[in-house]
Amino acid sequence: MYHQKNTYFCIVKLLNIKIMRRNFVLMLLLNISCSIHVMAQTDYYYYQGNKIPLTLNENKVCVSIPKDRDIISERIRENVHALITIKDETFDIIVISRSDFEKLASLDSWKEDAKSVVLTSSYYTEDKKEVYETPYLNVKLKKEEDANLLDSYAEKYRLRNLGSFSQYLPLWYILHVTPDSDKSPLECANELYESGYFASSVPDLAANSLLTSVRNISTVKTNSSIGVYNLHGQRINGLQKGLIIVGGKKIMVK
Repeated sequence: MYHQKNTYFCIVKLLNIKIMRRNFVLMLLLNISCSIHVMAQTDYYYYQGNKIPLTLNENKVCVSIPKDRDIISERIRENVHALITIKDETFDIIVISRSDFEKLASLDSWKEDAKSVVLTSSYYTEDKKEVYETPYLNVKLKKEEDANLLDSYAEKYRLRNLGSFSQYLPLWYILHVTPDSDKSPLECANELYESGYFASSVPDLAANSLLTSVRNISTVKTNSSIGVYNLHGQRINGLQKGLIIVGGKKIMVK
């Protein structure tokens, strides 16, 4: 009888251990799943004071090569397939697959070429639209006297300040990261806004809808989902025919 009871308690104990292990594994898997989900939602940008979430697209990489590095640009284009080319006057900007980027990084020339290249990310918006992070960010001052403050932040983050959009948008400035910048345009834009010193700070996100529908415009602001305005300085959510302001210039869209 004693041995039967002892055997019974041993079986119960083993079953409890198995149940505890199973629960532990289930909790671990749940925590990992939650962590992955949270990690996927950690990116964001600010628009009109609201924090807008972005989901990283790990399958694509944006590569921006300064136009004065044409040899590097040619070498990179020879070794990868450009999924998308974003027109710009300062950079040769292409979107490539993750596998192509890994191929690029394995080249003997990449260690040196990477010193001149800006790498940024691809994201999905809340409505599942894909956008591409260009090297640019747009910052709005609270007052004109804050221009020197913006210069100090540009120096801190190693950004190049291209100046204000135009006389129509004197408080809006265009900046871009450089190969020496330690942070992405998205991170820089968020931190400038979160400093509280600027009225707005947004990364320049190129969208497929604008990339494929624009005609007779060749600046990076054309491809942006942020920097296109009408003559009253109001942001245009979609392209429209007629005279608009793109990158501080009046341009006719037919």
